[in-house]
Amino acid sequence: MRKIVILGFTVLLLIPSCLVSKKKYDNLYAENQKIKDSSEYVIDKTIYDCKKQKQAYEDSLSRNKNIIDSLIIETGKLSKDTSHLSSSLANALNEYNKKQKILNETEARLNKKMELIKRLTKEQEIKSKEIDSLRTSLEEKQKRLASLEKMIAKNKAEVNKLKNIINDALKSFDNSELNVYLKDGKVYVAMEEKLMFKTGSSEIDKRGKEALIKLGKILEKNTDTEILIEGHTDNTGPDKYNWKLSTERALSVVDILTKNTNIKPSRITASGRGMHKPAADNNTETGRQKNRRIEIILVPKLDSLYKIMNE
Repeated sequence: MRKIVILGFTVLLLIPSCLVSKKKYDNLYAENQKIKDSSEYVIDKTIYDCKKQKQAYEDSLSRNKNIIDSLIIETGKLSKDTSHLSSSLANALNEYNKKQKILNETEARLNKKMELIKRLTKEQEIKSKEIDSLRTSLEEKQKRLASLEKMIAKNKAEVNKLKNIINDALKSFDNSELNVYLKDGKVYVAMEEKLMFKTGSSEIDKRGKEALIKLGKILEKNTDTEILIEGHTDNTGPDKYNWKLSTERALSVVDILTKNTNIKPSRITASGRGMHKPAADNNTETGRQKNRRIEIILVPKLDSLYKIMNE
Protein backbone atom coordinates (compact mmCIF):
# COMPACT_ATOMS: atom_id res chain seq x y z
CA MET A 1 0.00 0.00 0.00
CA ARG A 2 2.91 2.33 0.85
CA LYS A 3 4.44 1.81 -2.63
CA ILE A 4 1.17 2.61 -4.35
CA VAL A 5 0.89 5.93 -2.50
CA ILE A 6 4.48 6.91 -3.38
CA LEU A 7 3.95 6.02 -7.00
CA GLY A 8 0.84 8.15 -7.15
CA PHE A 9 2.66 11.16 -5.77
CA THR A 10 5.49 10.67 -8.28
CA VAL A 11 3.11 10.64 -11.25
CA LEU A 12 1.47 13.78 -10.03
CA LEU A 13 4.83 15.49 -9.84
CA LEU A 14 5.96 14.42 -13.32
CA ILE A 15 2.86 15.57 -15.11
CA PRO A 16 3.12 19.32 -14.32
CA SER A 17 6.92 19.35 -14.71
CA CYS A 18 6.49 20.01 -18.30
CA LEU A 19 4.34 23.03 -17.66
CA VAL A 20 5.99 24.88 -14.70
CA SER A 21 9.36 26.59 -14.09
CA LYS A 22 12.23 25.03 -12.23
CA LYS A 23 11.71 27.25 -9.14
CA LYS A 24 8.15 26.36 -9.02
CA TYR A 25 9.16 22.81 -9.61
CA ASP A 26 11.55 22.94 -6.70
CA ASN A 27 8.90 24.45 -4.50
CA LEU A 28 6.48 21.79 -5.56
CA TYR A 29 9.09 19.13 -5.07
CA ALA A 30 9.92 20.40 -1.59
CA GLU A 31 6.26 20.57 -0.72
CA ASN A 32 5.75 17.18 -2.22
CA GLN A 33 8.66 15.86 -0.18
CA LYS A 34 7.05 17.26 2.93
CA ILE A 35 3.78 15.65 1.99
CA LYS A 36 5.62 12.46 1.25
CA ASP A 37 7.41 12.56 4.58
CA SER A 38 4.21 13.45 6.36
CA SER A 39 2.38 10.66 4.53
CA GLU A 40 5.08 8.17 5.41
CA TYR A 41 4.92 9.29 9.00
CA VAL A 42 1.16 8.98 9.03
CA ILE A 43 1.38 5.62 7.29
CA ASP A 44 4.13 4.41 9.64
CA LYS A 45 2.23 5.67 12.64
CA THR A 46 -0.94 4.11 11.31
CA ILE A 47 0.89 0.83 10.68
CA TYR A 48 2.46 1.07 14.15
CA ASP A 49 -0.90 1.83 15.74
CA CYS A 50 -2.48 -0.99 13.75
CA LYS A 51 0.26 -3.38 14.82
CA LYS A 52 -0.07 -2.12 18.39
CA GLN A 53 -3.84 -2.51 18.25
CA LYS A 54 -3.40 -5.90 16.59
CA GLN A 55 -1.00 -6.95 19.35
CA ALA A 56 -3.37 -5.57 21.97
CA TYR A 57 -6.22 -7.39 20.25
CA GLU A 58 -4.18 -10.58 20.04
CA ASP A 59 -3.17 -10.15 23.68
CA SER A 60 -6.80 -9.54 24.60
CA LEU A 61 -7.84 -12.47 22.42
CA SER A 62 -5.24 -14.64 24.13
CA ARG A 63 -6.41 -13.45 27.51
CA ASN A 64 -10.01 -14.01 26.55
CA LYS A 65 -9.09 -17.42 25.18
CA ASN A 66 -7.36 -18.23 28.47
CA ILE A 67 -10.37 -16.91 30.35
CA ILE A 68 -12.69 -18.90 28.09
CA ASP A 69 -10.54 -22.02 28.57
CA SER A 70 -10.59 -21.41 32.33
CA LEU A 71 -14.32 -20.84 32.16
CA ILE A 72 -14.75 -24.01 30.12
CA ILE A 73 -12.69 -25.95 32.67
CA GLU A 74 -14.53 -24.27 35.54
CA THR A 75 -17.82 -24.90 33.75
CA GLY A 76 -16.88 -28.57 33.45
CA LYS A 77 -16.01 -28.69 37.10
CA LEU A 78 -19.19 -26.84 37.95
CA SER A 79 -21.12 -29.21 35.70
CA LYS A 80 -19.56 -32.18 37.49
CA ASP A 81 -20.15 -30.51 40.83
CA THR A 82 -23.71 -29.69 39.81
CA SER A 83 -24.26 -33.26 38.69
CA HIS A 84 -22.73 -34.53 41.92
CA LEU A 85 -24.75 -32.03 43.92
CA SER A 86 -27.89 -32.99 42.02
CA SER A 87 -27.22 -36.65 42.77
CA SER A 88 -26.42 -35.81 46.39
CA LEU A 89 -29.53 -33.66 46.57
CA ALA A 90 -31.63 -36.47 45.10
CA ASN A 91 -30.12 -38.94 47.59
CA ALA A 92 -30.57 -36.48 50.42
CA LEU A 93 -34.16 -35.85 49.35
CA ASN A 94 -34.80 -39.58 49.13
CA GLU A 95 -33.21 -40.09 52.55
CA TYR A 96 -35.25 -37.18 53.89
CA ASN A 97 -38.44 -38.72 52.55
CA LYS A 98 -37.53 -42.04 54.18
CA LYS A 99 -36.73 -40.32 57.47
CA GLN A 100 -39.91 -38.27 57.21
CA LYS A 101 -41.92 -41.45 56.65
CA ILE A 102 -40.23 -43.09 59.64
CA LEU A 103 -40.86 -39.93 61.65
CA ASN A 104 -44.54 -39.94 60.67
CA GLU A 105 -44.85 -43.62 61.59
CA THR A 106 -43.02 -42.99 64.88
CA GLU A 107 -45.27 -40.02 65.60
CA ALA A 108 -48.34 -42.15 64.89
CA ARG A 109 -47.07 -44.89 67.23
CA LEU A 110 -46.23 -42.24 69.82
CA ASN A 111 -49.74 -40.81 69.57
CA LYS A 112 -51.19 -44.28 70.07
CA LYS A 113 -48.93 -44.81 73.07
CA MET A 114 -49.93 -41.43 74.46
CA GLU A 115 -53.57 -42.38 74.07
CA LEU A 116 -52.81 -45.71 75.75
CA ILE A 117 -50.97 -43.90 78.56
CA LYS A 118 -53.94 -41.55 79.03
CA ARG A 119 -56.33 -44.51 79.11
CA LEU A 120 -54.09 -46.43 81.50
CA THR A 121 -53.68 -43.33 83.67
CA LYS A 122 -57.44 -42.95 83.83
CA GLU A 123 -57.85 -46.64 84.60
CA GLN A 124 -55.13 -46.34 87.24
CA GLU A 125 -56.97 -43.42 88.83
CA ILE A 126 -60.15 -45.50 88.88
CA LYS A 127 -58.23 -48.49 90.28
CA SER A 128 -56.61 -46.24 92.88
CA LYS A 129 -60.04 -45.07 93.99
CA GLU A 130 -61.24 -48.67 94.03
CA ILE A 131 -58.15 -49.66 96.03
CA ASP A 132 -58.76 -46.82 98.48
CA SER A 133 -62.37 -47.91 98.78
CA LEU A 134 -61.30 -51.54 99.22
CA ARG A 135 -58.67 -50.50 101.76
CA THR A 136 -61.32 -48.60 103.71
CA SER A 137 -63.68 -51.56 103.42
CA LEU A 138 -60.88 -53.92 104.45
CA GLU A 139 -60.06 -51.79 107.47
CA GLU A 140 -63.72 -51.81 108.45
CA LYS A 141 -63.87 -55.57 107.93
CA GLN A 142 -60.71 -56.03 109.95
CA LYS A 143 -62.32 -54.05 112.73
CA ARG A 144 -65.45 -56.19 112.47
CA LEU A 145 -63.29 -59.32 112.32
CA ALA A 146 -61.44 -58.20 115.43
CA SER A 147 -64.80 -57.62 117.11
CA LEU A 148 -66.00 -61.04 115.91
CA GLU A 149 -62.86 -62.74 117.14
CA LYS A 150 -63.22 -60.98 120.46
CA MET A 151 -66.86 -61.99 120.71
CA ILE A 152 -66.12 -65.56 119.58
CA ALA A 153 -63.37 -65.81 122.15
CA LYS A 154 -65.75 -64.43 124.77
CA ASN A 155 -68.49 -66.80 123.62
CA LYS A 156 -66.08 -69.74 123.72
CA ALA A 157 -65.03 -68.79 127.23
CA GLU A 158 -68.67 -68.52 128.30
CA VAL A 159 -69.49 -71.90 126.71
CA ASN A 160 -66.54 -73.52 128.50
CA LYS A 161 -67.62 -71.85 131.72
CA LEU A 162 -71.18 -73.16 131.24
CA LYS A 163 -69.86 -76.67 130.56
CA ASN A 164 -67.78 -76.58 133.74
CA ILE A 165 -70.74 -75.29 135.77
CA ILE A 166 -72.95 -78.09 134.42
CA ASN A 167 -70.25 -80.68 135.11
CA ASP A 168 -69.96 -79.46 138.70
CA ALA A 169 -73.73 -79.46 139.17
CA LEU A 170 -74.13 -82.99 137.78
CA LYS A 171 -70.94 -84.53 139.17
CA SER A 172 -73.00 -86.78 141.42
CA PHE A 173 -74.18 -88.66 138.34
CA ASP A 174 -72.02 -91.41 136.86
CA ASN A 175 -70.42 -91.08 133.40
CA SER A 176 -72.41 -94.11 132.34
CA GLU A 177 -75.59 -92.16 133.05
CA LEU A 178 -74.78 -88.81 131.48
CA ASN A 179 -71.95 -87.06 129.68
CA VAL A 180 -71.23 -83.34 129.21
CA TYR A 181 -69.01 -82.31 126.29
CA LEU A 182 -68.33 -79.57 123.74
CA LYS A 183 -68.96 -79.96 120.04
CA ASP A 184 -69.01 -77.28 117.30
CA GLY A 185 -69.15 -74.49 119.90
CA LYS A 186 -72.15 -76.03 121.69
CA VAL A 187 -72.55 -77.77 125.04
CA TYR A 188 -74.01 -81.28 124.78
CA VAL A 189 -75.61 -82.99 127.80
CA ALA A 190 -76.23 -86.61 126.78
CA MET A 191 -78.48 -88.54 129.24
CA GLU A 192 -78.76 -92.28 128.68
CA GLU A 193 -81.95 -94.29 128.92
CA LYS A 194 -81.07 -96.03 132.22
CA LEU A 195 -80.95 -92.60 133.93
CA MET A 196 -84.12 -91.26 132.36
CA PHE A 197 -86.67 -93.94 131.33
CA LYS A 198 -87.72 -97.50 131.64
CA THR A 199 -87.43 -99.44 128.36
CA GLY A 200 -90.17 -98.46 125.92
CA SER A 201 -91.51 -95.72 128.25
CA SER A 202 -91.49 -91.94 127.97
CA GLU A 203 -92.07 -91.36 131.69
CA ILE A 204 -88.98 -89.87 133.35
CA ASP A 205 -87.57 -91.66 136.40
CA LYS A 206 -86.98 -89.90 139.71
CA ARG A 207 -83.19 -89.78 139.26
CA GLY A 208 -83.52 -88.45 135.74
CA LYS A 209 -85.96 -85.78 136.94
CA GLU A 210 -83.42 -84.76 139.62
CA ALA A 211 -80.68 -84.35 136.95
CA LEU A 212 -83.00 -82.33 134.71
CA ILE A 213 -84.06 -79.95 137.51
CA LYS A 214 -80.41 -79.32 138.48
CA LEU A 215 -79.58 -78.63 134.86
CA GLY A 216 -82.65 -76.41 134.46
CA LYS A 217 -81.71 -74.23 137.46
CA ILE A 218 -78.41 -73.50 135.77
CA LEU A 219 -80.00 -72.81 132.39
CA GLU A 220 -82.64 -70.43 133.75
CA LYS A 221 -79.76 -68.12 134.75
CA ASN A 222 -77.96 -68.45 131.40
CA THR A 223 -80.51 -66.69 129.24
CA ASP A 224 -78.12 -66.26 126.28
CA THR A 225 -78.45 -69.92 125.26
CA GLU A 226 -81.08 -71.69 123.17
CA ILE A 227 -82.08 -75.17 124.39
CA LEU A 228 -82.52 -78.00 121.88
CA ILE A 229 -83.90 -81.26 123.25
CA GLU A 230 -83.52 -84.33 121.04
CA GLY A 231 -84.88 -87.80 121.71
CA HIS A 232 -82.97 -90.80 120.21
CA THR A 233 -83.65 -94.55 120.02
CA ASP A 234 -81.83 -97.62 118.75
CA ASN A 235 -82.96 -99.50 115.64
CA THR A 236 -85.01 -102.07 117.53
CA GLY A 237 -88.68 -102.05 116.57
CA PRO A 238 -90.61 -100.29 113.78
CA ASP A 239 -89.34 -96.95 112.55
CA LYS A 240 -92.67 -95.20 113.15
CA TYR A 241 -92.73 -96.41 116.76
CA ASN A 242 -89.19 -95.19 117.35
CA TRP A 243 -90.07 -91.75 115.94
CA LYS A 244 -93.07 -91.54 118.29
CA LEU A 245 -91.14 -92.77 121.35
CA SER A 246 -88.17 -90.40 120.78
CA THR A 247 -90.54 -87.43 120.34
CA GLU A 248 -92.56 -88.27 123.46
CA ARG A 249 -89.39 -88.59 125.53
CA ALA A 250 -88.17 -85.15 124.29
CA LEU A 251 -91.55 -83.63 125.21
CA SER A 252 -91.36 -85.23 128.67
CA VAL A 253 -88.05 -83.41 129.23
CA VAL A 254 -89.66 -80.14 128.10
CA ASP A 255 -92.48 -80.71 130.57
CA ILE A 256 -90.07 -81.24 133.50
CA LEU A 257 -88.01 -78.13 132.65
CA THR A 258 -90.97 -75.79 132.12
CA LYS A 259 -92.78 -76.92 135.26
CA ASN A 260 -89.80 -76.92 137.63
CA THR A 261 -87.72 -73.95 136.45
CA ASN A 262 -88.22 -70.40 135.16
CA ILE A 263 -86.92 -71.20 131.68
CA LYS A 264 -89.02 -69.45 129.05
CA PRO A 265 -90.64 -71.98 126.69
CA SER A 266 -89.60 -69.76 123.76
CA ARG A 267 -85.99 -70.84 124.41
CA ILE A 268 -86.79 -74.54 124.00
CA THR A 269 -87.06 -76.62 120.84
CA ALA A 270 -87.95 -80.33 121.09
CA SER A 271 -87.63 -83.00 118.39
CA GLY A 272 -87.59 -86.75 118.00
CA ARG A 273 -84.77 -88.21 115.93
CA GLY A 274 -85.80 -91.85 116.20
CA MET A 275 -83.02 -94.22 115.23
CA HIS A 276 -81.66 -91.97 112.47
CA LYS A 277 -78.86 -90.24 114.37
CA PRO A 278 -77.04 -93.01 116.27
CA ALA A 279 -74.11 -92.24 118.56
CA ALA A 280 -72.77 -95.81 118.46
CA ASP A 281 -73.05 -99.08 116.52
CA ASN A 282 -76.58 -100.55 116.67
CA ASN A 283 -75.20 -104.05 116.02
CA THR A 284 -74.04 -104.41 119.66
CA GLU A 285 -75.97 -104.22 122.92
CA THR A 286 -73.54 -101.62 124.28
CA GLY A 287 -73.99 -99.51 121.14
CA ARG A 288 -77.79 -99.76 121.24
CA GLN A 289 -77.74 -98.75 124.90
CA LYS A 290 -75.76 -95.57 124.02
CA ASN A 291 -78.17 -94.79 121.22
CA ARG A 292 -81.20 -94.80 123.57
CA ARG A 293 -80.62 -91.31 124.96
CA ILE A 294 -81.78 -87.73 125.44
CA GLU A 295 -79.45 -84.99 124.18
CA ILE A 296 -79.86 -81.48 125.55
CA ILE A 297 -77.91 -79.15 123.27
CA LEU A 298 -77.15 -75.67 124.54
CA VAL A 299 -76.62 -73.23 121.67
CA PRO A 300 -75.23 -69.74 122.45
CA LYS A 301 -77.23 -66.87 120.98
CA LEU A 302 -75.18 -65.36 118.20
CA ASP A 303 -77.35 -62.34 117.37
CA SER A 304 -74.49 -59.91 118.05
CA LEU A 305 -72.14 -61.94 115.86
CA TYR A 306 -74.64 -62.08 113.01
CA LYS A 307 -75.21 -58.34 113.30
CA ILE A 308 -71.49 -57.62 112.99
CA MET A 309 -71.14 -60.08 110.09
CA ASN A 310 -74.02 -58.48 108.18
CA GLU A 311 -72.88 -54.87 108.65
